[in-house]
Amino acid sequence: MKYITVICYLLLLALSVQGQDSTDLWQRAKMDPNLGSHKYLELKLHAGEHLYTGGELTSALDHGYKAVEVRLGWQSSGRENWQRVFNCPSYGVGFYTGNIGNPAELGYPSGVYGFIYAPVHRRKKHYFVVGLSLGITYDLAPYDSLKNPNNDAIGSKVDVYFNADVGGVWEITKTLDLVYGVDLTHFSNGRMSMPNLGLNMLGGNVGIRYHYNSITRIVRTQIDSNYIASRRPTYVFKPIIPVRHYHQLSAYLAIGSVQLSIDDSVKASYGTASLVLEDAYRYSNFGSVALGVDGFYDGSLGWVYRKEYGTDRATDRMLLGMHIGHSVHLSDFEIITQGGTYLWRRDNYKGDWFLRVAIRYNIQKYGFVQIGLKTINGGDADWIEWGGGGRYRFGFK
Repeated sequence: MKYITVICYLLLLALSVQGQDSTDLWQRAKMDPNLGSHKYLELKLHAGEHLYTGGELTSALDHGYKAVEVRLGWQSSGRENWQRVFNCPSYGVGFYTGNIGNPAELGYPSGVYGFIYAPVHRRKKHYFVVGLSLGITYDLAPYDSLKNPNNDAIGSKVDVYFNADVGGVWEITKTLDLVYGVDLTHFSNGRMSMPNLGLNMLGGNVGIRYHYNSITRIVRTQIDSNYIASRRPTYVFKPIIPVRHYHQLSAYLAIGSVQLSIDDSVKASYGTASLVLEDAYRYSNFGSVALGVDGFYDGSLGWVYRKEYGTDRATDRMLLGMHIGHSVHLSDFEIITQGGTYLWRRDNYKGDWFLRVAIRYNIQKYGFVQIGLKTINGGDADWIEWGGGGRYRFGFK
């Protein structure tokens, strides 16, 4: 959007060449060191080992994994308040492809994702970053009882792609950066297809980042043939504007689907639902804390309890819980982490506690959409929640 606005402005400026002060307008405009859109292309190589806890795929994973990524990133300058809160992060989209083991059993996975990198402490030539990426990976070879019986980790051709990275950026020229880090990559499908042990890959990465300003070409062809746009932004480090503290009431409804373990020999999918009522308190620009009540429905519990007890009441598939949580605010996005326990359920089949990790996008003033993962006792996926809801802020201070 910023790029389109700047282009429209410059085109209008170019059309006004008959005006007496058009030259002066351009002279003033090009004095802005952050004119245009500062972007980068990044090529990154990965290698490492599997953190595999199963038994059937050990030989297929013996040689670790290797991967390559190509990324298109936008480098923020700190003009917006939230950017200064996170030390002027960069964000964008990426493409992943790699060899994660024996292709006959694991496939040839590729993926697309969005990412964000936040500097821990920005310095002129070298600084450390923390990054998160989320998307989908595809072209996997899933479990098949006849054709691929050893794959106890992947149950579908398409999985969720997640990557967490801690690394550094070293400016080696005005155009190029060397990037490096240690990262954890995870593939799984949230129990939508079984088996769903998932794959966890820990390793290192190194790459090259090329900076450019996408406004250069149009300016030089339409307005000023001698203009050279800055490839890197001039960071704005003016004081952060404090956020007003407030409470936010929200209601969230999500649906999903799950399958039973392959040991149960049931291929059916069952519906799930989550209803969450929550009160969150915005304590700073960085985040908010929350307390909420959760209602859950898991259709697969009907089969479980018919097998275990010989009976299946509608209420057996329902659970009631409560949680505490935290949200990190990134413009209109929130990264949500919650931990909770159950107040009521038939037995402890689901364990005693759960986690929820989610991404929320706030729409206008009162709405939001959200995708998240609910777990069983922390580590094991229960289901993916797809949903949205409404919110209302009050009690501003």
